Amino acid sequence: MKQGLYLIGCLLLLWRCGSDDIVIESCTDPVPIMSTIEQISLDQGYVTSYELDNDNIHLTTDKEIKITLPRECIESINLIDNELLILRHTNGNQLYVGYNTYYEIDYTHNLLGHTPLSGLLTINSAQSGKVSFRIHNKNDNGEDLIKTFPTSSTEHSIPIHGLYLEHNNVITVDYAKDNGETLSFDILQTTIPRPQYLPFIYVDIAQTDQMEPGMNLISHRAKANPTVVFMIDHEGEVRYILDYQNSPQLKDLNFDVGIERLANGNFYFGNWPTPDLYEVDMFGEIINQWSMPGYSFHHNVQEKSDGNFLVTVSKNGSQMRDGKFSVEDYVVEVDRTTSEIIHEWDLKQILDETREVQGRDVWGDVVDWAHNNAVIEDPRDNTIIISCRRQGIMKIDYQDNVRWILNNHFGWGQSGDGRDLTDALLTPVDAVGNPITDTEILEGFDNHPDFEWPWMPHAPFIHPDNGALFCFDNGDRRNYAFDAYYSRAVGFHIDEANQTVQQVYSYGKERRNQTFSSIVSDVDYLPQKDNILFCPGAGVDNGAGAFGGKVVEVDYNTGNVVFEMRLNSGGIVFHRAERMSLYPE
Repeated sequence: MKQGLYLIGCLLLLWRCGSDDIVIESCTDPVPIMSTIEQISLDQGYVTSYELDNDNIHLTTDKEIKITLPRECIESINLIDNELLILRHTNGNQLYVGYNTYYEIDYTHNLLGHTPLSGLLTINSAQSGKVSFRIHNKNDNGEDLIKTFPTSSTEHSIPIHGLYLEHNNVITVDYAKDNGETLSFDILQTTIPRPQYLPFIYVDIAQTDQMEPGMNLISHRAKANPTVVFMIDHEGEVRYILDYQNSPQLKDLNFDVGIERLANGNFYFGNWPTPDLYEVDMFGEIINQWSMPGYSFHHNVQEKSDGNFLVTVSKNGSQMRDGKFSVEDYVVEVDRTTSEIIHEWDLKQILDETREVQGRDVWGDVVDWAHNNAVIEDPRDNTIIISCRRQGIMKIDYQDNVRWILNNHFGWGQSGDGRDLTDALLTPVDAVGNPITDTEILEGFDNHPDFEWPWMPHAPFIHPDNGALFCFDNGDRRNYAFDAYYSRAVGFHIDEANQTVQQVYSYGKERRNQTFSSIVSDVDYLPQKDNILFCPGAGVDNGAGAFGGKVVEVDYNTGNVVFEMRLNSGGIVFHRAERMSLYPE
């Protein structure tokens, strides 16, 4: 039998090759052994018998080829259910070959070099069946991670995510054949040491029966060149990492706000300050790429309900009326199919670029006056809602009209195209709907017992049930002071017909500096448990002189904390944090 790998082995002089037998005489190079065993399955063959003596393992295949391997090369040999032979090489690799029936099984760890806690399992078999696997918890009394794939076939390609760091992971695979029998076998995989860039993680509260299912996805900003994403389970264990340090294209990735999940289950993000947006799978393979010539991405890209993208961008060469250059003050819509820019919003024309009451950043002749950090769509009326750290939250339509402005009333004038922006300011009302008319409160110098303006906000979203607008109210320079150290998850009911705003939810003020983050941060609604995920992302006082970020899950109705996790790290721990299933649903 003149097989390609057989001839290669002979040329390596590690095999002694006769017409019908293969003898591997050395362990110096593991490739001949691995290639020989793999070739049996590639030829849809199998082993019919094996024998051991003091020095060798002797295999006979269905094609009557005799293979001899040195016993010193093989750490263990196991026959599973008289139909699968597993040989574990001394280098740690497991070799699978069918016994009296055809199986082609392979596990490739860290498939593309970007996901050190993931691997790809392929199973081809003579008999069709379904695949499930169990990753054993590293603690004896802990919950195992179980994933079932419902499709019955003779060919399977199974992504395995959720291994533990720095651990001898045991993955039990069940191949449930259509005839009612199940073949079970283990994959053993040792993973990398804990990367130094990970924050120190402490779970203080985890009431699992009251928590939203899933893991905590952290888009880690303290690690740069590239920034990385990882997932943490409710026990505080890192179970997924996406790190592009070995990628020629994304080795300098800065995803700014972070990675989100598309409706199709893949991840997507922009790369600051390039013009590029990316769609990748969970192994980090680039599935799609979109470019925005003339613009550079910053902060946020958001998938619309029609599949297009809303993106916060800077426009090359954009100038203010005084001749200085501006940044972070455009939004564009990108056609998902063609990459065409189909709409552009210039905030210099739509808002008042001269308003400075909440500060601005100036670097020579470059000005960041708006600092637009988020954009979402409101599909109820085909508008967009933007969050500007320096100017507040606004709803804008496709004719560049400002529908409303959620911000204190101090210092508003005309837009760049000459419209009176005071007409768009929302009037706050108290808990029973009476207008709040105190000038000190309207202009942000004081607060009402029922109402506070959001300060330096981030991460707006529309509550799917009650329609309230939520955001992370950072509270930086609240009331124009530097001593109001609290951040909030806050919700507002906006009556667009009457141009009023009523505060309907608030959490965080009572936590003071324990959950205060002057920058970045996130808030989300968790629909299965009706909870709020409140995530201050940087500089949070985590006690004992430690600072970093927190992930706090709060019962929406009671305010009880059902999950709380500290992440201690210098710099920005995260801009956004999400609760999501490890696998797309």
